[in-house]
Amino acid sequence: MKTLIISRKAEETRRRFQTRQMQALGLDFEFLDAFEARDLTPEECQKAADSWPSPTLREDVACFTSHRIAWRRIIDSNQRMLILEDDAVLSESFAQALASIEARPDGDDIAYDLEFAPRDHIVAKHPLWTDGVYSARRVFQNRVGTAGYVIGPGAAARMLKDTETYGLLDAYMWHRAWLKAYQIEPAPVIQMQFLDGSADKAAFIRKSIDRAFTPSKLRKNLLRLKLEAVKARNLIRGWLGGEKRPLRMDRASFPPDPAKSSD
Repeated sequence: MKTLIISRKAEETRRRFQTRQMQALGLDFEFLDAFEARDLTPEECQKAADSWPSPTLREDVACFTSHRIAWRRIIDSNQRMLILEDDAVLSESFAQALASIEARPDGDDIAYDLEFAPRDHIVAKHPLWTDGVYSARRVFQNRVGTAGYVIGPGAAARMLKDTETYGLLDAYMWHRAWLKAYQIEPAPVIQMQFLDGSADKAAFIRKSIDRAFTPSKLRKNLLRLKLEAVKARNLIRGWLGGEKRPLRMDRASFPPDPAKSSD
């Protein structure tokens, strides 16, 4: 399975880290040049902010745009791909998780979230499948993060159509009513900033280059109601067959201090 790593051209440290990580795991990969936040005008940022209830950063809009570019690449290639952000750290057995996903003849309404996020999720009590090490469980609520996921051309096309209007990417993506999202556990991907034991994370933590843009108070309240209505559908599904808990992640399966490998 091809891996697309979303990364800014100027992020040399991150690209060196990812190149070494991919080569060590034997993964087929290429870098996808990220959309630059500095190329957005204040007017474009405000237009995006007017369609989302929470404060919007210039970097949020750039991230949203970068993933849409990745989805177009998947559609053009007509094959499932792994999408990574360039601060993603992979477990030593990651290739097995990817191979298990690749072996599944999944439909166009399925995507896999491989990332650990430090928040409780509502996931199915029983897995859809397991390979003896990794399992895939339907995830219903609190799905955050887009640093590592697998998506096919059919789902990418539907996602691209759904995201013609800006929304905070992780919340927008994982709450599509039509999408069957599955969480891989133990999570084999984690962002560098959340991985305990990494001493030098400075190059992997970004700071905003601008203020946050916000919608009007009335628009904010209306957008919030609409978003909560979408989340409610997933919450009902979770009540019927899910449980709320932290995601499982095996720290020992990750490098002791991955940030050092970028030096």
